[in-house]
Amino acid sequence: MPEFRTPMTCTLLLTVFFTCLTSAQNRSKTHDVYNALTGVAIKIDGKMSDWDGVFDTVVGKKGKPFIDLPAGDGGKKAFQEHGGGKWNGKDDHRTGIMMVWQPDAFYVGLVVTDDKHDDPPNGWKGDTLQMALEMSGKRKAGIPMLLYNMGVAQGKMVIHNEEAGKNGLTEKDCKVVRDEAAKKTYYEIRLSAEEILKKGKFEKGLEFGMGICVNDGDPPNEKGQRGWSGWYCHSIVHGKNSEKTGLVRLTDNKLFVDRIGKLTTTWSSIRRQ
Repeated sequence: MPEFRTPMTCTLLLTVFFTCLTSAQNRSKTHDVYNALTGVAIKIDGKMSDWDGVFDTVVGKKGKPFIDLPAGDGGKKAFQEHGGGKWNGKDDHRTGIMMVWQPDAFYVGLVVTDDKHDDPPNGWKGDTLQMALEMSGKRKAGIPMLLYNMGVAQGKMVIHNEEAGKNGLTEKDCKVVRDEAAKKTYYEIRLSAEEILKKGKFEKGLEFGMGICVNDGDPPNEKGQRGWSGWYCHSIVHGKNSEKTGLVRLTDNKLFVDRIGKLTTTWSSIRRQ
């Protein structure tokens, strides 16, 4: 006997189909997967020299580092304005992204160019990082995510464990440093295996979804969440959307670079200018 489907069933199936199709269309053709390196020793201190060489080594399909990526669903704009905020180009706000791993921990490093620092009152207003992790790697709608928010205000850390793993993050796990002279904000985060994995250690081949949204406020007239840049920001803003994360893949690739006094051109310009 043929299966009989009601109009409501057909509508539901079409909705699921178009949701999946839209999600796939909004994925980056060049920077959908971050192939994380291993063997890099990171100290959580906000001093970014540990990351020398990583930025230029892990790139998208066309050789471009993970910076100036689309900040919204569709389009190519590297910053999405919000709530009346205005973006004035790369000196106003841009985010460079790096990730590495060891068996016991996964590390995230961000260099954010930002001409005005807006001290955050909480984990998402003002200049803050919102980070989402979808640990199954399936990147389908409705999967629970881990959510961590952080920033720095008057030199003091602001940490909001919105949907934490085992214990949440503390100041031992993350550091945010504002360099006012350089107009940069540096983020370093350590996510332990105990915190975000159900069991075991990090190992080659592990995949999980991630979204990185760096919010921007420009005092005095545009304080708060007035826009953002990052990687798959819409996994976090405009709802929590596990299907809109990027994919992190742990590789056994290491950084074969003589890093003593030899910063690559792209990384040097982003970190120091």
